[in-house]
Amino acid sequence: MIKDVIIITGPTAVGKSDIAVEIAKKVNGEIISADSMQIYKGLDIGSGKITKEEMQGVVHHLLDILNFDETYSVAQFCEDCKKIIKEIMLKGKVPIIVGGTGLYVKALVNNYNYFGVQRNDELRKKLEMFAEEKGLSQLYEMLKKLSPKMAMNISANDKKRIIRALEICKSKQIEHKINSFQYSYKIFALNLERSELYERINLRVDKMIKAGLLNEVKSLVKNGFSKEMQSAKGIGYAEILNYFDGLCSLEEAIGKIKQHSRNYAKRQLTLLRAINPIWVEVSDKNNAINYILKEVEFNGHN
Repeated sequence: MIKDVIIITGPTAVGKSDIAVEIAKKVNGEIISADSMQIYKGLDIGSGKITKEEMQGVVHHLLDILNFDETYSVAQFCEDCKKIIKEIMLKGKVPIIVGGTGLYVKALVNNYNYFGVQRNDELRKKLEMFAEEKGLSQLYEMLKKLSPKMAMNISANDKKRIIRALEICKSKQIEHKINSFQYSYKIFALNLERSELYERINLRVDKMIKAGLLNEVKSLVKNGFSKEMQSAKGIGYAEILNYFDGLCSLEEAIGKIKQHSRNYAKRQLTLLRAINPIWVEVSDKNNAINYILKEVEFNGHN
C-alpha cells in the first residue's frame, strides 16, 4: 500500500490535472486541489478548473469552496489540506495534491506553523461557565496540569489570562493531533521544454476566450465581482476587467493574459526548485504517468 502523499505540481498549462486523474485511477486516490483560484465558485474558465467529465469519477477536494467575495490564506489551505489528507488515508485511499500555487505547496511540505493561536469564542464560553460552576481555582488547576510553566507566570486570580492560556494550550493540542498523523510527501514537478510550455500557455488562453471567458466575467460582474476582491487579482480575470473598464482593447487584454501567464510560469518554476521535487518531463504523457507510478510504488511500501 502506498503510504506517501503524492504531490503533482508544475507551471500553468503543463497538464497537471489530466495526469493526476490518471494517477488517481491507478492508485485508488482522491485529489486535493492546491490552486488559489479554483477555490472560488463561478471562476471556472479563467482558472482552468477541471470539469466533472474530466474528473472521470475521481473525487476532488478544495474546489468551489468559497464565494468570489471571500478570502483564503496559506494558513487556511494548510489546515484544510492536512485534515483532508487524514480523512482520505482513513478511507484507505491515497491523497494526491495537485496544483500550481507554489506558496501552498511550499508551506505544506515545509510544515510551516501557520495555525497561530486565534481567539476561540466557543472555548472561552465553556471555560467561563466552568469557572462559574466549579470556581476559578479549579480552572487554574486545569492550567497547571496542561502547562505548569505557563501557570507559574499567571496569578491564580487572573481569570482573563488563565482563560487565554488555556485557549493556547487547547489549540496546541488540536494542532498536535493533526500533525501526529504520520506520512511523507512524494513531490513531482511536471515540466516541458520552455518553448513548448509557452506554446501551450498561448493555446490555452485562446481556448479560454473561445470557451466564453468574457461572458463568465460579465456574469460575475453582474453579481458584484470587482477589482478590489482577492479573487479578481487572478490572471485572466484582472485583464478582462481592465478591458471592460476601457483601459485596453480586447486584443491587448488577451496579449496581457498570455504574457502574465508566461511570467507566472517562470515564477512557479523558480519556487518549485526550492522544494527539491522529482522533475518529470511530460512531452510524452504516458511515459510521465508510468514514471510517477513506478516512483510511488517503489517508495510506497506496497
